[in-house]
Amino acid sequence: MVRAPVASVEQHDRQTEPDPTRARSAVPDIDFATRLSDELPRLTRLALRLVQEPARVEDLVQEAALRAWAKQDQLRPGAPLGPWLNRILVNLSIDRSRARRDEVDLAEVEDRWRDDDYSVDPAQVVARSEVREDLEDALARLPVGYRTVVVLHDAAGMTSPAIADALDIGLPAAKQRLRRGRMMLVSALADDDPRRVASLAQPMRCWKARSQISAYLDDELPAESRRAVEEHLADCPTCPPLYASLVSLQETLGDMRDADSVVPDGIAARISGTVERLRAS
Repeated sequence: MVRAPVASVEQHDRQTEPDPTRARSAVPDIDFATRLSDELPRLTRLALRLVQEPARVEDLVQEAALRAWAKQDQLRPGAPLGPWLNRILVNLSIDRSRARRDEVDLAEVEDRWRDDDYSVDPAQVVARSEVREDLEDALARLPVGYRTVVVLHDAAGMTSPAIADALDIGLPAAKQRLRRGRMMLVSALADDDPRRVASLAQPMRCWKARSQISAYLDDELPAESRRAVEEHLADCPTCPPLYASLVSLQETLGDMRDADSVVPDGIAARISGTVERLRAS
């Protein structure tokens, strides 16, 4: 008589031992639901910065919560939940964005900033940036990849490394998008101001100074480069208005960072209800 092979002790243990991954996916993670619910107000405020429309915000946050719940096994044990949720939300907002007909042209704006004679009226830029509707309209005209970085950095207070992680791009790319996004925002608010003043001969050419102004603002330049930018700004007739506009705009965007802002009760209740249904499922 032929006998069936007897399984080894190790094989038996592997066959009878519960699969922790399968067990985790089959049983709702109550702790994860609590942590997710705690993050929703912050996530909603971030979504408001990115899309500005309450109806779209509610839908965006709910879908982000649903995706996070479905993919909770992908979160590494011990990893913070916030940055992971940021990544899901940001990627969703980018996927849903569509190019506008009046979207700012990056190449055109960069060509202007390379022109030593190009400048803007800082009073006009500041005045328009202080009108919430004008500022949000100008932000909406930025290509989504650049708008997202500017809002996350200057309005939401995220660092460049955190933004690079959220967008799954390199740190140099994140910094380049921030620099270009700020430039496009100033030009969008300036409405292609026709003011042109002849540039003086400078040891540092205007474009080199302008390409370093974003890093100068963030105090990332070495001392020698910082001095060169400051000397250029002291003598150049066209760059200081651009720099003043960038500074004022960064401060205005920073004012949008309202830690005490309250998510509307209706939106909060509906989003929390979504999480509660997930918890009960």
